[in-house]
Amino acid sequence: MKTSAREDLLEALCILSRTKPEPPTISDLSEHLSRTPEEIRGHLSTMQDQGDLRLLSGDRVELTPEGSRIGNQVAKKHQVLECFLSDILGMDRGTASEEACILEHDISDEALDRLDRYMSRPGKRWRRGKHEKSSLPTLLDYPAGSDLKVSSVKCPGGCQRLFDMGIVPGEQVRLVTTLDNKAMVIHVKGFDIAISPEIASCIFVERAE
Repeated sequence: MKTSAREDLLEALCILSRTKPEPPTISDLSEHLSRTPEEIRGHLSTMQDQGDLRLLSGDRVELTPEGSRIGNQVAKKHQVLECFLSDILGMDRGTASEEACILEHDISDEALDRLDRYMSRPGKRWRRGKHEKSSLPTLLDYPAGSDLKVSSVKCPGGCQRLFDMGIVPGEQVRLVTTLDNKAMVIHVKGFDIAISPEIASCIFVERAE
């Protein structure tokens, strides 16, 4: 089994698991990846033997902690590469996503980290600020009470204000509450800060360990 096929499946499972109340099915994966159920079923059996996932009743698939770690790592690579290709190089979002699917399997962790830090530099301006289709979750994807860690910040007008408040990659934040207008209050560095949903959509996070 090719590494790229394994990583594509783990990434897809991470994405689908965040949007569905129950573990995704083989049919969900087939639709998401545009592959036949038979092809996917064969790969999943191998990946279960490798400890990436568990095959459940009803054709449902559940990630193991290790599978989830790898899947989220690949999803982050995809998001950073897609943003770079689209927002910096000017590719349309669809083409950028397709190219990111190819590049995400070969880029080194060091190169990705440098690229991510470059794109998060204060004062940078992007052509587009919308990330609704990103494969990484933002503050908007978590409920009140969640303890989170900032993975990256991508603001269309520059990130200096957020950096000044302590909202930087690697910092832990707690989502205190969500308001009626979809704004939210987060706790960071000992302070409660209210932010708009537009700003929250630019702050990419993962669960704190």
